[in-house]
Amino acid sequence: MRKSIALIYTAIMATILPASAAKVAKAEFGRFVGIIACGDAEGDCNGASQGFIQQGLSGEGDFTEPSSAQLAKGGNVVLGFLEGKPFSWQRYSVDFPGPRAKWVVLNELTVGEGNRAFLTLWKSSGDSLECMRVFPHYFPLALGEMSVHTQTPLPDGSMLLLLKGEGSDAGVNIQDWNILRLQTPDKAAQVDHRVNRSEIPVQEILNKINADETVEPVQDSSLMCEVARGKKAPSGGPLLRYIISRTHLLYTKAGPQESPGRKDTLLYDPWKSLRGKAH
Repeated sequence: MRKSIALIYTAIMATILPASAAKVAKAEFGRFVGIIACGDAEGDCNGASQGFIQQGLSGEGDFTEPSSAQLAKGGNVVLGFLEGKPFSWQRYSVDFPGPRAKWVVLNELTVGEGNRAFLTLWKSSGDSLECMRVFPHYFPLALGEMSVHTQTPLPDGSMLLLLKGEGSDAGVNIQDWNILRLQTPDKAAQVDHRVNRSEIPVQEILNKINADETVEPVQDSSLMCEVARGKKAPSGGPLLRYIISRTHLLYTKAGPQESPGRKDTLLYDPWKSLRGKAH
């Protein structure tokens, strides 16, 4: 599952035309909706360097229905915060290198078979935020949304940011972890990426239960990533733990019965990987 360490993007601050610069009151930020032009390109969205070609607030004006497919015509991507998810700065943003710079994760609102999440950089001033950059590299997510899990400093003063993607639908559960390095003033790189997917044929199982047929136990799994607190990696940087937890499920007419299974832990030293890449 582990991918080789690769620099996904490092870029100088893009010049955004004044007409494209999004300025939003902090009190209204949870309702922000912005459109970027990606066209039909696969991979990075080069049009993101133009900034938002249109922006507003959910429920108002052109964004009365921000999830409308009409807004995504011509390869446009509509970004914001998914309806029904609680908004908080801690859930979607991190300040780096200080409170005047907010790095915010925005999710695709016009979701079909999947979601694309983008990292954006905002200048915080008084009671408002101004978008300085939309990073062209996006994080595809098959289900659910991407949010900030935690962050921790690296030995050189840069920051390690853990983004967690999570979703479930009809017996499918996905955890998608992106580990990023943030550097001043506006550089970001993907350090690691790991995905766990478990799929349980719920409808098939329910059909068997209703037909009084024998149902075999199934296994579910989930992937967690955490920073080991109070413990450093051999490189002197932070130590990450990837933990896969397995659960045995037996579906009955009274409901599913759970029993814990094996847990596997994999240690990862991101600073060692970054130093090796530099050399």
